[in-house]
Amino acid sequence: MANIELIPCENRDTLRGLIDVRSAADALASYYGLVHECERVKLYGYYSNNHSLSGFMAVAQTGMDLFRSLALPFVGTRQGLHELVLGALQPGRHYLVYLPIEQQEYLIGTAELTSHMVSNLLRLDARGFEPVLNVLIERRHTPDGLPRYEIKSSNGSAAAGINWRTEHAAEIYAEGDVPGYRRGFTKAVLGGLISQLVHDRLTVFLRIPDDDYRSFEDAFDLGFKPTGVRHLFADLFLAKDSPTPEGNSG
Repeated sequence: MANIELIPCENRDTLRGLIDVRSAADALASYYGLVHECERVKLYGYYSNNHSLSGFMAVAQTGMDLFRSLALPFVGTRQGLHELVLGALQPGRHYLVYLPIEQQEYLIGTAELTSHMVSNLLRLDARGFEPVLNVLIERRHTPDGLPRYEIKSSNGSAAAGINWRTEHAAEIYAEGDVPGYRRGFTKAVLGGLISQLVHDRLTVFLRIPDDDYRSFEDAFDLGFKPTGVRHLFADLFLAKDSPTPEGNSG
């Protein structure tokens, strides 16, 4: 009988048998399963019928939303995802969720997904990277101590920072106003941050929505290549009358 169990954070290394920490497809799971601060994440293991750990769900507090936790399932089967959603999430609450695009249909009849956005994960090919020099770039740090590169001027603004970082990789982001994009500020701050991460010998990932053509152009100019990994980012709601999976102890 399948079972969902809460995994104590001090035992999170048991997840390493499921994750390839150098794989683009496993990058999010690697961070939230193995690195995200223990006081801000709960980990639920999915134990299949042979009582072996076959997947997990990370339910994390993040800076993305103060009211909705992020649910990150990492499991390969429809049944496993169904069990994790029902066993790890609370009915009547909304969550943010990252889900492999091919698993979207797995949740039909289990949970409601709205506010969809499809993102593409790109990986830097350091051989094709050339930094963009701009004297306006300022290097700062976030309250968490992560680097952030900024340009603020009367002619536009842009910033680049880190979504998450492990010992092997980092996922970065960029933001800016329209004048900042037009003047190349966004590409410049990305280039400054990438230079630091390449120096630190990290694999660099960048996540871009399907319809953000301008960001794709900047990314390709900097040396990013598609990984083929696409995620659905959505609001997930589990109705209060959703059944609890049999055997759940979490």
